[in-house]
Amino acid sequence: MAVLVSLVAVVAFTSGRSTADDQKKAEAMTGNKLVGTWKMVKAKYGGKEYDIPEGTTEFKHVTPAHFMLAAIDKDGIVHAAIGGPYALKGEKYEETPEYGLSEVFTNIKGKPQSFECKVEGAKWYHNGTLSNGFTIEEVWERVEPK
Repeated sequence: MAVLVSLVAVVAFTSGRSTADDQKKAEAMTGNKLVGTWKMVKAKYGGKEYDIPEGTTEFKHVTPAHFMLAAIDKDGIVHAAIGGPYALKGEKYEETPEYGLSEVFTNIKGKPQSFECKVEGAKWYHNGTLSNGFTIEEVWERVEPK
């Protein structure tokens, strides 16, 4: 519970730090097809298939200016989280993790992570190499409102 409370506090603190330039960027990106909530449905890390642990859900929430990834177990406990600003230019997607919790976050904090991305229907294909040299291939599916 303390981790979740801390995560909410971090998100609240960082979301209040926008500037006029951030607002302009957000306004320019409102037609962005990544904006929304996504659920990971398939992944390869380091060239190997990743079996999403049963009962675990990974969500990526994307606003016009920021992303937030959270890995949540069946009991609602957040085990990993990463978030920060991103930029989208055509099929190039770059995110810069500024806050989070996990070993992965510790290794990439503050470093731009560049990916190729493509949205086809309700699927987002996200591939690239992290700044630490680790390759990822992810498929996310848009979470539709009920």
